[in-house]
Amino acid sequence: MTFLLAAALSHVLIIGIDGLSADGVRNAATPNIHALMDRGAWTLQSRGVMPTVSSPNWMSLLSGAGPEMHGVHSNEWERFHFKISPACKGPESIFPGLFSVIRAQRPNVNLAAIHDWQGFGRLVEKQSANHVQHVKGSPAATDAAIAYWKEHKPYLLFVHLDDVDHAGHGKTWEGPEYKAAVAEIDALIGRLAAAVPAEKTLIVLVADHGGTGTKHGSDTTNELEVPLVFAGPGIAKGEIKTRARNIDMAPTVVKALGLKPHACWEGAPLR
Repeated sequence: MTFLLAAALSHVLIIGIDGLSADGVRNAATPNIHALMDRGAWTLQSRGVMPTVSSPNWMSLLSGAGPEMHGVHSNEWERFHFKISPACKGPESIFPGLFSVIRAQRPNVNLAAIHDWQGFGRLVEKQSANHVQHVKGSPAATDAAIAYWKEHKPYLLFVHLDDVDHAGHGKTWEGPEYKAAVAEIDALIGRLAAAVPAEKTLIVLVADHGGTGTKHGSDTTNELEVPLVFAGPGIAKGEIKTRARNIDMAPTVVKALGLKPHACWEGAPLR
């Protein structure tokens, strides 16, 4: 995969779908996800981190490192209640993430996160963000994200949507209800993609984990492997054949912006 020229890239839109499995993309009606795949670089075999639960994986996506480094090892983690200290500390005494790394090198840009799952917010470096907002429900979170985009045109907008995960827990990751939820989220992804200028925006699609039955957190491939898509100007189209990990997402985005990754990050820009 090639990188975008930083001079031509004005925005990054990261769409995070909680609980979106690789099979969800394969088996549900996902025309908008496939449209991003068709015009970008993609894999359905990006590896998350263990354990396959939300907080460790979202933190790994945000910070380019695994739980042994950032210290977020379960959903019980809180900023002032944890068992493992971060190996490095950023401006807010948590492991340095995408928001603080961009802020240090681009002090005047607008950085925002709008999240459906409330727990996502505690992983974002709020002092480095212009706007962090919890909006319950994926359609409402999408509406809020598009409204914020129209008003502020942020340099980086991270949108977290949670309804797919709810369907997996409620009706199994293999059932028709899950596929229907993926199709509904796909429509929201289409709305988000249509709201930003395609010629100037890197759109990244990520997920934290898949599932088996009504659960996740175990050591199965269905829970560990997730989709990872980069679409935008300058991206070489096609399937990513090399090793891909969720910890590579933040370094790839930073590289595309012409910025330097944090020295403590362990992920590498995908090529």
